[in-house]
Amino acid sequence: MTELYLISGFLGAGKTTLLQKLLREGFAGQKVALVENDFGAVSLDAKLLKSGGYTVQELRAGCICCTLNGNFVSALVSLLRRVQPDVVLIEPSGVAKLSDVEALCRDQRLAALAVLKQKITVVDAANCASYCENFGAFFEDQVRCADTLVFSHSDAGTPQTESARRLAQKLNPRAACFSGSWDTFSAQDILQPAPPTPASTPRRPILVRRTPETSPFSTVTVSFDHAVDLKRLAAQLAKLQDPALGTILRAKGVLQSEKGAVLLQFVCGQWSLAQTALEGNELCVIGKFSKEQAIRDLFTAV
Repeated sequence: MTELYLISGFLGAGKTTLLQKLLREGFAGQKVALVENDFGAVSLDAKLLKSGGYTVQELRAGCICCTLNGNFVSALVSLLRRVQPDVVLIEPSGVAKLSDVEALCRDQRLAALAVLKQKITVVDAANCASYCENFGAFFEDQVRCADTLVFSHSDAGTPQTESARRLAQKLNPRAACFSGSWDTFSAQDILQPAPPTPASTPRRPILVRRTPETSPFSTVTVSFDHAVDLKRLAAQLAKLQDPALGTILRAKGVLQSEKGAVLLQFVCGQWSLAQTALEGNELCVIGKFSKEQAIRDLFTAV
């Protein structure tokens, strides 16, 4: 029977990076498939994982626990029957509630095909307190429902990391916790079987159709038909912190520049650019905002 692993975490926490570590270290020699659910039109995480030669099932147009709840189970059943993998790693959107995705993974249509093995949540130690205060319904659910918590952007023993651990452990005292440099623990450490716990009680019966929830998050995609000026791009990225635009949590994309293709990662005001072999020339911005055109206009001159 196929084993299902849920890799949850808020926007930009590092879910895809953890997935890559698990694939390298934890599932070598096994037949692995991945289910990717990016929030927004740019499925960057799926591109990154496909470039590694893995079978990736993409779910688009919403997050699993909202508009895609029906499609998710059908797509997963189809994947299991078609590929017959040993393991499926599922990366929900960063704004999905882990309890909802867990309920879908326990759907009766999957019972004869797969078993939910482990729920892992990546917690951004640098932004943990802020996320808990401002996005509690989503962030806290991802922490409370996890079997294992892996802290990103954390240095062992620092006040910031210890504060994040205390906050997370208060929400979920039963979860195994890993913090500090990810080189100090292995995928096998993370994947150690945890004591069995009862399934989270779904707020609604799993098979009952329900009206999609309204997500408080918005996304806008900016496409370019020219090489992007990286200096101008950096200047405009700094402006994403302007409160007049709303709260910008995440931006990501592959951009063509005078130096070739670059991979952009932006989380809460911090960003990085790296050379990449991926194709594309578009940027996806995610957050709580209403002025989509203002964000598009921000990047017209880059």
